[in-house]
Amino acid sequence: MATKGTTQTPENGAGAKRLDEKAWIIAALKKLATHGIDGVRVELLARELGVTKGSFYWHFKDRNELRAAMLDYWRSRATVMLIERMDQSGVSPTARLEQLIELVVHARSRWGDEVELALRMWARQDPRAQATLAEVDQLRVRYIANLLADAGVAEPESRARALLIYAFMRVAPSLAETVGGAEMDMARQLLVPRQT
Repeated sequence: MATKGTTQTPENGAGAKRLDEKAWIIAALKKLATHGIDGVRVELLARELGVTKGSFYWHFKDRNELRAAMLDYWRSRATVMLIERMDQSGVSPTARLEQLIELVVHARSRWGDEVELALRMWARQDPRAQATLAEVDQLRVRYIANLLADAGVAEPESRARALLIYAFMRVAPSLAETVGGAEMDMARQLLVPRQT
């Protein structure tokens, strides 16, 4: 029986292990977080995963295809799926906004932060990463602006406030150790419109 993250096929023999595409992408994102994009090399990933490079080429034509898959996976997991989950919660737009800020500021994973920071560094030298990052930033700001509009904040204030909230969400976790919790809570309250 195949373990999670692996598949068994006639092509790789009975009992042989072949990783699925997702396992390669996650390993590549981990390497990106610790060593930057230059550290994402097929031979290093294969060694760490305990497989041959042939497993890689079963799923990806080359390293560029892996990089594209990393960007797609990150976009989906870090933004699209989160937005879908928030929209399915059934709570008011203001409550969703509060939950989103709480999730990002207090419950986000260190690994997720490291991947996003490494991806932002990668985007400085790669137009494809830069385009994905710009798309994600715009999608996130637009989602926040739509929540604000649904909560009764008029344009153009909803867009401007969304930019402030997004900037807060990006920076607040790094300030959490040096800024008091009461100040952080007050900052959050100032950003989210109160229901009247």
